[in-house]
Amino acid sequence: MLGASIQFLASIAMPISYVGLLYVFDKDGTDRNDPKSVRLRFIAACVSSAASLILTYILLFPWDPHPLRTMGIHLDGSFAAVLIPSFLIFLIYAGHLLIMYYDQLLDSYLDINQWKYSFSQITWIRDAIVAPATEEITFRGCAATLMASALQSQWLAILLSPLAFSVSHFHHIGDDQRKGATLNQAIAKRVFQMLYTYLFGAYATYLHQSTGHILAPIVTHSLCNSLGIPMVSEIQTFPDAETRKKLWLTFTFGAICFVLLVGPLTHKSLYSS
Repeated sequence: MLGASIQFLASIAMPISYVGLLYVFDKDGTDRNDPKSVRLRFIAACVSSAASLILTYILLFPWDPHPLRTMGIHLDGSFAAVLIPSFLIFLIYAGHLLIMYYDQLLDSYLDINQWKYSFSQITWIRDAIVAPATEEITFRGCAATLMASALQSQWLAILLSPLAFSVSHFHHIGDDQRKGATLNQAIAKRVFQMLYTYLFGAYATYLHQSTGHILAPIVTHSLCNSLGIPMVSEIQTFPDAETRKKLWLTFTFGAICFVLLVGPLTHKSLYSS
């Protein structure tokens, strides 16, 4: 009983400490996109992830002979863990990708020079590589695993573990006001961000718990950061009614296919050698 309580408390503390360390390491920073701040936050994120990994291993080991595998850290089924979750995300973003095609934005993803440029940008490295890896290791590999173990329920972990990080976005309200936003604007912005990050966190936790592989939520997180929020509102900017119809149908078709396939395509048996 005591062990389960400690695991549960640790699962809540890890996301909070992850965010807290970002500010401890970058206490004098005023712009999160400043290269100096980004580098300091890289260090903070890596320290937090490493500490969470060590603590999770220690807390699981008395009852689990293979803590790393339980955390989803292994090589079995790695190809599937990259490919299948990517396919599922592309279903959600089907309409979004069609909008990018109409706006001639997809070509940049096939341009080697654009990729070289991206890898030279520290903010892109943060958004596409460092943040997805460190956050998913901490939030899913460690915190969600401990919560599922403590509560003896994967579904409770899926529903509860994203709460701490999503609610933490409210601390940005003061920063928003300092940048000129009204209190109501700041609250509205952060409520939307909280809901979005909670829904993503619940899905990422589901992926991790269902597939048993940490790569599944990491790749999904990276793709979502790269693509942004699905551009459903952009449909109305197209003057041609036929184009708008195609976009609505594509979004709808992708969402229906996602709902139908997410269960079968995340079964743990697909992610083992």
